[in-house]
Amino acid sequence: SEAAIKAEMRIKLQEALNGMDPVDREIIALRHFEQLSGNEAASVLGLSKTGASSRYVRAITRLKSILSQFPEFSD
Repeated sequence: SEAAIKAEMRIKLQEALNGMDPVDREIIALRHFEQLSGNEAASVLGLSKTGASSRYVRAITRLKSILSQFPEFSD
C-alpha cells in the first residue's frame, strides 16, 4: 500500500507541474531533476542569475501552493 501511495503522490506532483507555466516547470526541472546550479539554469534559460533565482523562488512557491491542496503534501 505504501507503493500505491507513493505512485499517487507522483501522479499528483506531475499533474501539478503540468498545470504550471512552462518556464516555471523548466526552472524546477533544471534545479531539482537535472541538479543544475542557479548559474547553470540561468544560462540554459537565457536569464540573468538574479532573474533565474527569482523565477525559481516564485515557481517553488506556486508549486507548494498547488500541492498544499492535497493532505499528503501538507509538509
